[in-house]
Amino acid sequence: MHAVPQSLLGLAVNPADVPAAGGVLDDASWARALTGFLSFIPHTARLNVRVEEVAAPAIRMQLPWQPALIGDPHRRLVHGGVLTMFADTLCGSAVLTGLSAPEVCPTLDLRLDHYRPGVEGLALVGEARVLRVTESMVFTEAQIWQQPGKILCRAIGNFVRLGERNTPSGFAEALLAAANAQAPANPSTDESEPLGQSSQAAQPAGEKTEPQAPRDAQDPRGLLSARRFVEGQRTHADLAALLASLPYAQAIGLGLCAIDGQQAGAASDVELHPEQALSYSMAAMPDNVGNPMLPAVHGGVLAAAMETAATLEVLRRHGRGGREARLPKLIDFSIDYLATARGDQVTRIDCEVMREGRRMTNVRVSAWQKSREQPVASARMHFVLESLASP
Repeated sequence: MHAVPQSLLGLAVNPADVPAAGGVLDDASWARALTGFLSFIPHTARLNVRVEEVAAPAIRMQLPWQPALIGDPHRRLVHGGVLTMFADTLCGSAVLTGLSAPEVCPTLDLRLDHYRPGVEGLALVGEARVLRVTESMVFTEAQIWQQPGKILCRAIGNFVRLGERNTPSGFAEALLAAANAQAPANPSTDESEPLGQSSQAAQPAGEKTEPQAPRDAQDPRGLLSARRFVEGQRTHADLAALLASLPYAQAIGLGLCAIDGQQAGAASDVELHPEQALSYSMAAMPDNVGNPMLPAVHGGVLAAAMETAATLEVLRRHGRGGREARLPKLIDFSIDYLATARGDQVTRIDCEVMREGRRMTNVRVSAWQKSREQPVASARMHFVLESLASP
């Protein structure tokens, strides 16, 4: 496999910042332990996320290509929320290698800067490392790419230390048992296919599979299809159909649930106005769970759902009333985790466009389960509005 410039695995660690790097395990043992850890998490197990290398307190993982990762079916691009989910998984796994003993460390906040979109047909490869460990916090960074030297995004993740006393009984023992086991190279918790039922073999980073041919040979970027799509979003039913066409959004059970606070009901074909507030919902699905002991929704999955909702809110404001059709392109994403989002409950998502300009838009998103007054997460993101004029 090709290495990327300035690989996080090769950077020196300040012993004063991460004094217990590696803990009680060597790197090979950590690779087996993290492999077992990922197989225990329903969402990463279904996506077949793999550990490639450990150089504590840094790690490298691969997310094999599969159709369920698509978020833009017109231009065949990877869902931005997939990168958020992968970054959260990378950083959270790296945390374990930076502690003297395994303990549960929930994500406090996560920020991603997006440099370029992921494309169809290539595996995602990511690295993460621990920057500093304190008595109460662990600070991490990550980077994700598909082709060597072409970083898709960088992330900063901060994690709260719960300590040995608040770590569920058996957690450390399970990791150590996995470290001592002779696991197969690519283990799986079951014989089911990854999300999307893909039968396509995973490719090493940097080795490209043949992508699907463009639907319109005269429109290689998919701009004509995308422009028609933007201009066509008029009703609740249109947006619901859109969500059903997005593989990753469908995989995590994201849908529309209300207009201006009222259930859509039979009025699902009503004309929508940009000023109308839409609410979104993410179903309670076993595959969305990141911590099966609670159970809790995977933090990256929750972030992906919130990002998708925000993108739709921006999308439906354009291509109307003579306005130029534009697609929102995510620039940065920042999320604060405020409470546990239970995996056995529906999650509601509300969006508010804070500022909308001709080229840039800022959106604030809140996710909740019991009530709007008790949010489980709050996020903020910037979009640049990409022109869909013919190339």
